[in-house]
This record gives sequence, C-alpha cells and structure tokens, in this order.
Amino acid sequence: MKGLLLLALSALFCWVSADIRCNSCYKVPVLGCVDRQYCLLEPNQQCITTNAYLGKMWVFSNLRCGTSAEPCREAFNQTNHRLGLTYNTTCCSRDACNSPAPRPTSAPVFVILFSSLAALGLWLLH
Repeated sequence: MKGLLLLALSALFCWVSADIRCNSCYKVPVLGCVDRQYCLLEPNQQCITTNAYLGKMWVFSNLRCGTSAEPCREAFNQTNHRLGLTYNTTCCSRDACNSPAPRPTSAPVFVILFSSLAALGLWLLH
C-alpha cells in the first residue's frame, strides 16, 4: 500500500513539474518589465525573447511564450529600416529561461527613456 501511495505521489509530482513557464513582459531601460507575468508553454513550443537595439544601444525586449500560431523562430540582426531598429530573437525551452535583456550601455537616462518609449510606441503601431 505504501509503495502504491509513493508511486502515485511521484507520478503527480512529475506531472506538475512538467509545466514550463516563460517570462512574459515588455522590458524597457530604467523601468524594467512593464507588465511582468508568466505564461505556460504549450507542448512542442519554446519561450521567446526578442531584443531591439538602436545601433548598439538596447532599446526594449519582448518576452513571451511561443504558440502554434506564432512559434519561436530564432533570428539575429534583423533590421527594420523604417524604424532603424535591429532585432535579435532567441528561443529556449527550460522553465523561466527567457530572462530579461542585458542592461543598457551608459547614456543619459532621459535619452534612453525617450528612445525606448518612442521605439516601443512605433513597434506597437507597426
């Protein structure tokens, strides 16, 4: 009886721990993650991190779960010539593996904040 109970508890633990969470937020300099949440990853999908840069300066990140409608596709140095932004997208499949983007380079705070908000606004309108 004890063995059956132990087996049932082990199976339950494995079932619960199989859920993989991804970070989900828009991250901008100074403010960090604006709307931090977690999402549960669908089977056969990956966590997605997209970092946007203006030149070498990090502007914002978009962290989210991949879905069957929008699966993760890694891409590096994709340029949006209209906005002048470069995007890098990475995929991962461990619990909370899509960590927030690197810290911005040293620049005046108001320039970083303004350019981040402007880029985020343009990206959302796109």
